[in-house]
Amino acid sequence: METFDFWRELKKNWNLIIRYPQIILVTLIPSLLIATSNYLTWQGSLTWVSVFFQEAGSAILLILGVFLSFIALSLVIAIAWDYRYRDVIDLRRAWRIVQKRLPDIVMVSLIMGFIEGFFAIWFMFLGLVFAFLLLFTIPLTVVEGDNPFSAIRNSFHLVSENLGECFTFFIIALFFLLIGYLLFWLLGFLGIAGLILNTVVGALILAYASLLLSSFYFSLTRF
Repeated sequence: METFDFWRELKKNWNLIIRYPQIILVTLIPSLLIATSNYLTWQGSLTWVSVFFQEAGSAILLILGVFLSFIALSLVIAIAWDYRYRDVIDLRRAWRIVQKRLPDIVMVSLIMGFIEGFFAIWFMFLGLVFAFLLLFTIPLTVVEGDNPFSAIRNSFHLVSENLGECFTFFIIALFFLLIGYLLFWLLGFLGIAGLILNTVVGALILAYASLLLSSFYFSLTRF
């Protein structure tokens, strides 16, 4: 099997976003929710009541933002899959692809969110291990039409069969996550301006990482 050229794919997917910036529209809503959660976290309050509602609202927005990030990932995968065959970016066609599999995508997103979130809070190392093993769960659901449990099982197999390349990709993905976290933290001091910048930057990073995951999956499965 041909080795995945990470550097080439990094450049190719960046050029794809520059050429078709409308891809970022798919990731704007989850990015806005996460950025708003970050904004609420950094805003001071005067009373314990407002602090309580602020922190509760921030947590709810964060959870919803992460869940919608999985849905956005599904849409970007559908966009990339369609682009490989038709050489055109069609958001409506991508939505139709996702719509057919939406119940399974929602279910697998909830399962992944619970597993990774639970272990990330209580056992961080195990959270990372599960995130690594579940790397291809959503691509398998979107492209192959797997049900949630088949997608999880097949993701485990695909990762175990390509450990070296998958580990390299996972490190790159963690790097993007770290960059996004640092930017959210730094721009959080800028108030509303930081909220706007975080939304745009977060949407860009999420779209770019999703395209890279799509390319990696297609390379391993020879789509």
